[in-house]
Amino acid sequence: MEEAKAAAKPTVYLTFDDGPSQQTKEVLAILKREGVKGTFFMLGKEVKRYPAMAKQVVKEGHAIGNHTYDHVYAELYGHFAVFAKQVMDTDEAIFQATGVRTNLVRAPGGTYGNFDQGYFDALAKAGYIVHDWNVDSGDSKRVGVPAKEIISTVEGSKLSSKVVVLMHDSSIHGESVKALPEVIAFFKKKGYQFAVLTDQVKPIQFRLAETLKWKRAKVTAAETQSLAQFMARTRAKPENSAPKPQSLVLHAGDAEMTFAPEDYRMTNGTIEVPLRQLVAGLHGIIRLDMSNGVAEAVVNNQSVSWTASEVGGSGKSMPSRIMVPLRDTLQRFQMIINRIVATADKREIWAGQSSI
Repeated sequence: MEEAKAAAKPTVYLTFDDGPSQQTKEVLAILKREGVKGTFFMLGKEVKRYPAMAKQVVKEGHAIGNHTYDHVYAELYGHFAVFAKQVMDTDEAIFQATGVRTNLVRAPGGTYGNFDQGYFDALAKAGYIVHDWNVDSGDSKRVGVPAKEIISTVEGSKLSSKVVVLMHDSSIHGESVKALPEVIAFFKKKGYQFAVLTDQVKPIQFRLAETLKWKRAKVTAAETQSLAQFMARTRAKPENSAPKPQSLVLHAGDAEMTFAPEDYRMTNGTIEVPLRQLVAGLHGIIRLDMSNGVAEAVVNNQSVSWTASEVGGSGKSMPSRIMVPLRDTLQRFQMIINRIVATADKREIWAGQSSI
């Protein structure tokens, strides 16, 4: 799992619910300025209202999650069929606006007291991953919670090595936007790295409540099957179609580079790229010590070296093209991969400077 690779570093996942809205534009500007990524759990009706904003979220390397269509608790938790339909409608809205299918779901109000085991099981069987949180910023306790109170709530929260922060970016959450820079500064000072939620991150989920807030019938097998069939249909790959070669696009800080399908390779799930092309794209330099069979790369004042044997050479003889593992090399340059999106024709990766 991605989070296991960074187990030694505390990680914070900033999450924003109820958007997109005009506030999302400000949130994106702050995240870009601070060099961090977030996860946006979107309402389907707001995605339809602000499709360009949803698309910008993806373009800038953030993650999107499904927050149902309209956030009406009584309908969502009165019958699972309604909840499932809203998830499916939002799934389609996000796809139409961004071209992305997301398996991430957040229940409005969280799962505690709203979900029973049937809700969890049906969503899991379909392939959706439900995420709650372990730090609530308190920005939705009432309308207009001031920024200072939001900041104070976050700073007073119990922290762990993995923190999922609940915030909001709907039209009424201007104070949350004001608080965001100081929330980010707080976690940076604490030594946290920032990342986005993905299918590979183990979700934080609330325990089941002894008593539900709602009276409803149990989830039926037909309802479970309907949601699973939707997922199978929308994630299905065309039969008898050979996979097309994918280019690799790497966004690293302010740098962007494209590797043609023939210029990189996958080895046992590890992406390997040409060292010279990678370093040039990162605005670094390469020094080759042919007498000792050593290649040195310098990026952002970080120096990393490889011997000939480490890159497939023999003795002190370097191969004509030096290939290096992308994730490991970026980490050695103090950069971490925040997000990976694969489509039919390209594999796109976003990386940023490690916070510590």
